[in-house]
Formats: sequence, structure tokens, C-alpha cells
Amino acid sequence: MRELKNVVERCLLLGNCPSECLDGTDFSVASGSGALGENANELLLETVERQHILRVLELESGNKSAAARLLGVSRKTLDRKCRAWEAEEG
Repeated sequence: MRELKNVVERCLLLGNCPSECLDGTDFSVASGSGALGENANELLLETVERQHILRVLELESGNKSAAARLLGVSRKTLDRKCRAWEAEEG
């Protein structure tokens, strides 16, 4: 599980994935200013972090304790992030 987590994090942070992990999807990121256009927001660290945390929560059926263990953070940290996102939305 730890190896899978590392691969996923590497893919998200570097913008590419090993070919054996892909089904024909291209995750490469264009370089240069303005080259990202509308997708620039998707690469913000906060956005990537939020998407990753929400995906892990989904995989753990909403179990925050289990998700926090997989993410390597405390349950308190996970709760704080979720509360901050709720405040932003509402």
C-alpha cells in the first residue's frame, strides 16, 4: 500500500506516471508560463492535496481515522482540513 501511495503522489507532483500504470492517459504537464491555460488551477498544491484527501476518504468509505492513517497524518489534521473546506464552500 505504501508503494502505491508513493507512486500516486509522484504522479500528482511530477505530472507524469510510469507507462505501466496508464491506460493511454497522458498526465504530462506542459512547461512555460501560460502553457497550462484553464488547467492551471488543477495543479495548485492545495487543489491536488484536497483531491487526494477526498479520494482517500472515498476509498475508505468516509472513515477519517483509516484515511488519516493511509495519508500519514493525524485524524485531527484531517478534521481541520475538512472543516476549512466546508467553511470555504458555505
